[in-house]
Amino acid sequence: MKVLLATDGSETAMSATKTVEQLAEHNPIDVTVVTVSYDPQRYQFQPWVPEWTEKENARTAQILSDAKKTLDPACQSVSIRHLSGAVVPVILDEAKKLKADLIVLGAKGHSAIGRLLLGSVSDSVASRAECSVLVVRPSETFRFPRIVVGYDCSVASREAVAEFMELKLDDETQLDVVSVAEQPYVFVGEGFAGPPITLGPEQIRPIEETGERMASQIAEHYHHTQSHTPVAAHVGEAIVRQAEAINANLILVGDTGQSMLGELILGSTSKYVLRHAPCSVWISRHHTKTTDGATTQDATTEVSDAVATN
Repeated sequence: MKVLLATDGSETAMSATKTVEQLAEHNPIDVTVVTVSYDPQRYQFQPWVPEWTEKENARTAQILSDAKKTLDPACQSVSIRHLSGAVVPVILDEAKKLKADLIVLGAKGHSAIGRLLLGSVSDSVASRAECSVLVVRPSETFRFPRIVVGYDCSVASREAVAEFMELKLDDETQLDVVSVAEQPYVFVGEGFAGPPITLGPEQIRPIEETGERMASQIAEHYHHTQSHTPVAAHVGEAIVRQAEAINANLILVGDTGQSMLGELILGSTSKYVLRHAPCSVWISRHHTKTTDGATTQDATTEVSDAVATN
C-alpha cells in the first residue's frame, strides 16, 4: 500500500504517524512523509525571509527526521519531502504523483463548542482527495480494536469493506456493521417537515438482511462482528451514535463523491461522519479504482476474496 502521510509536527500529526506505524507492523506499506511550508518567494522583498527560511528548514527537517525514525522499523520504505506552496493543493498533487492509495493526516479542532470541528486542511484534503483518506483523532490507542462500518449495499460501501479487509488487523478486532433504515419525512410547503412516515418490519427487514450478509462475510475472519439496523432520520448521525455507544476507535465509510470542476466532493453522509465522529475516520474511495462497468456483484466478489485471503 502506498501511503502519503502529511505532518506538521502537531500532536494530531504525531498520532497519525503512530497510526501508520501500527498499520505497517503487519501490512506492507511504502510511506512518503510530507510537510508543506508556504512559499517564501511570495514575500521575497521582506527583510525577514532569509531568517525565516533558515528556521523553517531546520524545524521541518526535525519533524521529518522524527517521523522517519518512527516509521523506518515498520514500513517497507520511508521517503521524506519538504514542499512549499498552498498546503491542500500541494498534498493533493503529491498524492496524485505518488498514485497513493491512502492519505493519512491528523484532525485539528478549532472549536471548543460542542464536537470538535476539523481544521481546514484536514477537511479540505478529505473532501477533495481522489484516493482514500484516513483522518486521525488522538486516542488512547493507535490501533483500531473497535470499528464501525457504515454500510448501505452500494458499490462504494462494498468496496470500502474490500479495501479495509485487505489489511491485517488483530483477530480480536470488533466490527459493528451499521445499515441505517432512513426515516422518511413528508415535506409540506417551504421547508416544513410533516409527521414522519412510519417504517414497517417489511420495509426494514431487507436493509437488515443486507447488513447481516456483509457482517457474516467479515465474521469469517473477524469473529467479533455484528450488524445493526437503526431507524433514523439521518444516516450519518446514526453511524456516529453507534460509534459513541461502543467507544469506537474508527469509522469506515465509502464515499461516492460527485464531480465538481474535476474534483471529488464528499457526500452528505461522509461529510457528517467526518465532522461529527468522536474517533478517527477512514473515507474510502476504493471504488474509483474499479472500471466504469463494475457492478454490485463485482464488489461482493471482491469482499469475499479479500476475506478469504486475509
